[in-house]
Amino acid sequence: MGPSPHHHHLLALLVAGIAAVVLPLGGAAEGMSETEALIHLKKSFSNSSSVSSWLLTDNGGQSPCAPGSHEWHGVVCGRGKVTGLRLSGLQLGGTIDVDALSSFPDLRSVSFAGNNFTGPLPSFHRLTALKSMFLSDNKFNGAIPDEFFPNLNHLKKLWLDGNELSGHIPASLAEAEALIELHLERNKFTGELPPAPPPALKAFDVSDNDLDGVVPEAFRRFDVSGFRGNQYLCYVPTPGQTCKRPEITPESTNWLGVVLAMLLALAIVIVVVFCACGGQPVRVHGYDHAHKGDTEDTPPVYMVKQGSSTAQKRSMSWLGRRTGGSSAGGTGGRHRRASSAAKVDGMSTGGVAGDLVIVNDCKGVFGLTDLMKAAAQMIGSGGLGSAYKAVMANGVAVVVKRARDMNRATRVAFEAEMKRLGGIRHANLLPPLAYHYRKDEKLLVYEYIPKGSLLYVLHGDRGVDYAALDWPTRLKVTAGVARGAAFLHAELAGAGHDVPHGNLKSSNVLLAPDFEPLLVDFGYSSLVNYTESPASMFSRRAPECVAGHPASAKADVYCLGIVLLEILTGKFPSQYNANGGTDLVMWATTAQADGHEQNLFDQGIVTACEYALPDMKRLLRIAMECVEADLERRPDMKQAASSVEETVAAALATVRQEAPT
Repeated sequence: MGPSPHHHHLLALLVAGIAAVVLPLGGAAEGMSETEALIHLKKSFSNSSSVSSWLLTDNGGQSPCAPGSHEWHGVVCGRGKVTGLRLSGLQLGGTIDVDALSSFPDLRSVSFAGNNFTGPLPSFHRLTALKSMFLSDNKFNGAIPDEFFPNLNHLKKLWLDGNELSGHIPASLAEAEALIELHLERNKFTGELPPAPPPALKAFDVSDNDLDGVVPEAFRRFDVSGFRGNQYLCYVPTPGQTCKRPEITPESTNWLGVVLAMLLALAIVIVVVFCACGGQPVRVHGYDHAHKGDTEDTPPVYMVKQGSSTAQKRSMSWLGRRTGGSSAGGTGGRHRRASSAAKVDGMSTGGVAGDLVIVNDCKGVFGLTDLMKAAAQMIGSGGLGSAYKAVMANGVAVVVKRARDMNRATRVAFEAEMKRLGGIRHANLLPPLAYHYRKDEKLLVYEYIPKGSLLYVLHGDRGVDYAALDWPTRLKVTAGVARGAAFLHAELAGAGHDVPHGNLKSSNVLLAPDFEPLLVDFGYSSLVNYTESPASMFSRRAPECVAGHPASAKADVYCLGIVLLEILTGKFPSQYNANGGTDLVMWATTAQADGHEQNLFDQGIVTACEYALPDMKRLLRIAMECVEADLERRPDMKQAASSVEETVAAALATVRQEAPT
């Protein structure tokens, strides 16, 4: 039996290790002086006029760093030895003679950035004493060899951005134990990221490559901006997102040609029909559509120019399909009445069956026709269905949610429950504004909150709002979430709500302009058909529910614990999506058992507010009590919220005490 690929890999590493030791010694053994080594290096360059000062003098063996030596452009000296080469932006080309570089035993830093070097990456991994290497903005191509990183035990900074490097980023990257900065952006790297980064790495950028897959958890401690520009690379997987590059096969290429031909033919037909109709849109079922083939699942799409860019928006005309009546026609007076047709608290204000029912008039009274005319765009999709932002003609912005599996209760029970939920008032709750009833699909209307969800601010585009989510603000959010949940448990207790919220998670915690949290999507646990949609409510993922036991109010407490862990760690919980994220419960349990609690917390918060560590640990203990698998040991919501508020109050007092005056 021949040697295995594993044996070949070990042999390659062995040879590379021997070369790293022998080759530098070989250069020194030949007696090459530092001056001669620089001349050899210069000869490997093309267009070397910028280093014309590199000349042999009468005392040719003298070091360029010796006292009285003439200036050698770009050569950095320390204690009479060459310690660095700064040759950036000199239009140098050709190759880089690594054999010559190996003759500098004290060389610690090289910079060849902004030149015209081409070809494979030079064998810099032979220079095991290097601490920084800047090779940005050249034309190096090909793959990074597997043996590149393991030998660079002293390297702290590696900049390879702006080249044409390709292939996979080698898994051996993790063996560069001293590496602090790694820049690989603006290259052509493909495939998935390696499983783990070097342990000391603090800055990492692979933006604008061709990577795919899901960003491994170990890399999520780096800012999301360092992963942008990779079409199929998912920082946090979301439903419907493609995290793998489609494979191109001859068959798919043939199909692509067929599809393009069909689309061209369809375009010709549309143009002919459009012209035949005198330039008027095709009218279907009494509503105007740009495309006759639209279905309820695929609302018609049109383009709206916003400033200098074009954003995809959706018509809301699908809201009127299969309703009891149309409110789009008629004379001026009747049209106005129909467009505002609605019911307030169950009392009709006009219109016919199938109207919108207003259960909370804090944003005024509006009807189904107002929504049908609104410009809208899809903003999300969750367990209950899709959500759309709709801006009505009067400027009021709302969110319309299409809920498909809310058919557990009778219509009478559903309407009574929606009236009850719409009447709830609390500073940390966002009740529904209105609903539209259909047997197979319900429409739920909410006030639009521009800042978005806690999930987005924590894990999405880490911009201004993320920067503002400092320790005091996270305390504010934590206390507000606990207060809102406790109020729900008191308000809805004994009213057919086994789980008063039922869907408590960071995507259902919206943030007001002042970061006051607003819980949304609460109170629907008695309306959802779990037979058809078993995973639509997050409370159903509590350990006792997963084990087959009925859901109880303490399932909400478990959900609160996950949100607390998410706020403290800054990590995306795998409890939300099994295909990505961190199992926060397992991670925190292990860290507590090993005495490494401090490693759990968001390091950006710890660095800025080291004084807050005791309060973070107290909140962590509360969170762990909330996610306790044993129901008997898990607190109820009133107890959990009381503990949270007490701890937050003490933590805010510490903040005021420690804050600079």
